[in-house]
Amino acid sequence: MEATGIILSGGKSSRMNYQDKAWLPYEGKPLIHHAITRISSQVSQILVSTNNKGPRYDELPYACIPDLSTNFEGPLAGILACSNHVASPLALIIPNDTPNVPKNLKALLLPHLKGNEAVVPSYNGVCQPLFILAKTSILGSIAPYLSSGGRSVKGWLEHLSITQVDFVSQEPFININTPEQLKKFSDQNCRSL
Repeated sequence: MEATGIILSGGKSSRMNYQDKAWLPYEGKPLIHHAITRISSQVSQILVSTNNKGPRYDELPYACIPDLSTNFEGPLAGILACSNHVASPLALIIPNDTPNVPKNLKALLLPHLKGNEAVVPSYNGVCQPLFILAKTSILGSIAPYLSSGGRSVKGWLEHLSITQVDFVSQEPFININTPEQLKKFSDQNCRSL
């Protein structure tokens, strides 16, 4: 079943000193390029959710979709804006700051979707809410949730019929939020080479 990839890249990055994390270098290329590489073989279309304008985004060969509001309402607002451009029955959602997303994440999650509206990975029972394989038809339910004041992805997921798939390692879902984490992550990968 075809899926559209949504890469979440529209945050303020306050913990990264307000730098646009998408373009921070990691292993010789920007983080967003890692996200694109990891997801591209799994999806038929890629959308980039971003509120950050600039020539670098214009150079990407993918549609870059701003939030419908300029209030930085979080990742749900980005998913909702992208939902209007999804041309497949499924959406595979990942953040741009997680360079080790499994290249077969969709295949690992899809068998568990069955009668559910969405499926998310977990590690030791802890939900990883920014990695979602969802039926496109339920993405519209974000609008009333945001209108009611909700902002939490976990909170939105609680209103859906979902299942969690437990992974044996947290490593594929570790995201990079601070300069210290970026350095530590890069150092660890250098040592493992």
